Order: sequence, then C-alpha cells, then structure tokens
Amino acid sequence: MDCVASGNRQIEGFDFELHVSKQGYNRTVHTLALITAAATFPLIFMGGLVTSHGAGMSVPDWPNSWGYNMFTFPPSKWVGGILFEHTHRLAGAGVGLLTIALMVAAWATDKRRWVRWTSVGVFLAVCAQGAIGGLRVVLSIRDLAIVHGCAAQVFFCFIAAFCVMTSRFWTEGRHFPADELPAARKVLPLAICAVAIILVQLVVGAIMRHSDAGLAIPDFPTSYGHLLPPTKIDSAFRQEAIHRFGLNLGLNRITLFQIWIHFAHRVGAVLVSIAVIALAAMILMRLRNQPIFSRLGYLALLLLVTQVTLGILTVLMRKPADIASAHVAVGSLLLVTNWVIVMRSLGVVIASNTRDLGRQPVEALQYAAVHD
Repeated sequence: MDCVASGNRQIEGFDFELHVSKQGYNRTVHTLALITAAATFPLIFMGGLVTSHGAGMSVPDWPNSWGYNMFTFPPSKWVGGILFEHTHRLAGAGVGLLTIALMVAAWATDKRRWVRWTSVGVFLAVCAQGAIGGLRVVLSIRDLAIVHGCAAQVFFCFIAAFCVMTSRFWTEGRHFPADELPAARKVLPLAICAVAIILVQLVVGAIMRHSDAGLAIPDFPTSYGHLLPPTKIDSAFRQEAIHRFGLNLGLNRITLFQIWIHFAHRVGAVLVSIAVIALAAMILMRLRNQPIFSRLGYLALLLLVTQVTLGILTVLMRKPADIASAHVAVGSLLLVTNWVIVMRSLGVVIASNTRDLGRQPVEALQYAAVHD
C-alpha cells in the first residue's frame, strides 16, 4: 500500500506540473486579453464602414495622415471618407497599444512560458495586420485589402483563443462528467467544420465586397428571377436587368465574375447555416446541462439568424453602409463564437486524455501491490 501511495503522490505531482505549469489563473493577463478582444470587434466594424463608403484611399499616405503624424491629425480635417479611414487607423493603433500592454503584463506577472510567448505572437500578429493595411494604401493594391480583411478575422480568433487559454476554465477546471465526455468529443470536429466553413465564407464575402459585387444579384431569394444566375451576359440581358432594377446599380457594367462570386456567397450562407445549426443542435441536445457550451450554442443560433437577416437586408435595401458593415461584424462574431466552442471542447478533451494517461501508472502500481 505504501507503494501505491507513493505512486499516487508521483502521479499527482506530474498532473500538477502538466495542468497548472507552476502557476494558476492570472487575472491581469486574462482581463487584458478580454479587453483586447473586445476592442477588436468594433475595429472590424469600422473596417467594414471604410469599405462600404469606398474610403480605403481617402488618406493616401501611411503611417502619416495627409502629412501629419497620425495622432496629431486635426479633427477639423476629419471629413467625408477621411473620417472613416482615419478613425479606423486610430482604432487599430489602440488595439496595437493594448497588445503591448498584454505582452508586458504577461512577461511581468506570468511564469508560464507559453503565455509569455503567445502574448508576443499576439503583438506580432497585430503588427503584421497593420503593415498589410498600410501597404494596401501605399501600393494601392485591392487584393491587399482583401488580405487585410481576412487577416482581421484570423487575429480575432487568435486573441479569442488566448482569452480561453488564460481563463479559469482552462487553468483551474476542465473536469467534465464522464457520461458527457463522448458528447464533448463529438462537438469538437463539428465545431472545427463550422469554423472552417465560416472562414471560407468570410473570405468569399471579402472578395465579393472588394469586387463591388454586393448588388451583382439585386433580387432575393431568386437570381434575376431564376433559381440560378445567368451563365452569359449579352445586351438583351443587360437591358432587361436595367429595366427591372434600374440603372443606378451599375448593371450595365456587371460581369459574370461579380454575379457568380455573389451567388457563391449565398450558397456559402446555406452551408454556414447547416453547419451552425448542426453544431448547436448537438450542444443543446447532448450538453445542455453544461453552461460553458449551451450558452454558446444559443448565442451561435442568435448570431446566425441576425447574420442572415442582415445579409438579406443588405440586398433588398440596396447595400446601406451601416447594415453592410454590421453584416461583416456579426459574421466575425459568429466565427469567433464557434472558435471558442472549438477551444473549450479541445480543452475538455485534452484534460480528459491527460487524466486517463495519469491513471494508467497508478492502476499498474495498484495491480502490482495487490498481486505482490
């Protein structure tokens, strides 16, 4: 029995090393991570406003603003598109300063190496994102605007993952009832699938927006009155489209690429809906007694309904800037909500596997003591 007790102490010591890494929950680091994530969301919305107002080149220099230091640019000159582009830059700088504070706090107050170096990664990621945005202005390359928009979504997921991994849930308790572990394991691949589909949908949406294809199909739910959009464009098609929907939508210059990238975004919306509903159904049927999952399941469904509604209104109301930008921002929230589900289910699975590995030596020692 002494042998068993000794083995238990060794395994317990190993388990503590593995799970806590010599330090538990760090409120300062976690709070700063949450603040940084919260500041990223309005930044994405503001980026949407820049695109919706066509203001990406309203301030043609970088890192200055019309020759001024960005932080001393007179507010009296914040007019027209300059207002949207310049305030977007200031908000981006604010998120950058928050990542610096996060990195300093991590290195000053946290002993865990992975926390320290992940904070450095967050800082470098926001620097890269800012550089992409700056190069988009300096080089005047539209494709860099698409990369800039997509990278913002990836950064949002990065900082959200850091929030989860510095939370009490990750550092102090990921213990799950044994009878619900199989459900948590099934949630993980479903959540990964949903995140992948949403991310592809956001990329398609970014291409659509920056290709000026938001109203390339001006009716809903049909496509120029049919189930599928046209496969060729001729003068008769253009005349009919202009007669039905008017000249102010630019249908006299519309291309097949614009029409089909818009249609691809609609198809993507259907796939996203299927993936999110399937994931939420799994959570609410199998893990409804676990608030860390059930709340996210309800939130995902709410965001999905909101997102689809905003997308429909964007078309029917002829792409008002605020609604189109809200559509971008809610899409990012839907992505991050599903990503948090991935991170939480991953944490539960890892903790379960680790405990199983820890039990094997103990059980071996117990068997040896009994049969000695």
